Amino acid sequence: MDLKQILQQYNDLCEDNDWQVFHTPKNLASALTVSAAKVLQHYQWITEEESISLGRIPKSRETIENEIAETFFYLMALANRTGIDLEQAIVNKAERDARDHQGAPD
Repeated sequence: MDLKQILQQYNDLCEDNDWQVFHTPKNLASALTVSAAKVLQHYQWITEEESISLGRIPKSRETIENEIAETFFYLMALANRTGIDLEQAIVNKAERDARDHQGAPD
């Protein structure tokens, strides 16, 4: 996955539709939260076992897949709008977690 290419395609889509004016950090953070809640909505009232198998039901999988992708787009746009290199932020976080939890009991 090439995040820079995906971000460019998303930015082109936003530009073509004149959405940039709405893409403030506050609005993107709000949209990210709403979008993540839409993912959660699919799992809200089902059992653990049902939640595991939900992704095997084609219609449910497609819907959840689209909502996860939308959530990712908002996250990517928020990082971009705030000047955060998402790839580097992920690397930094993974390194911090590995360092902070090194030798931690399971």
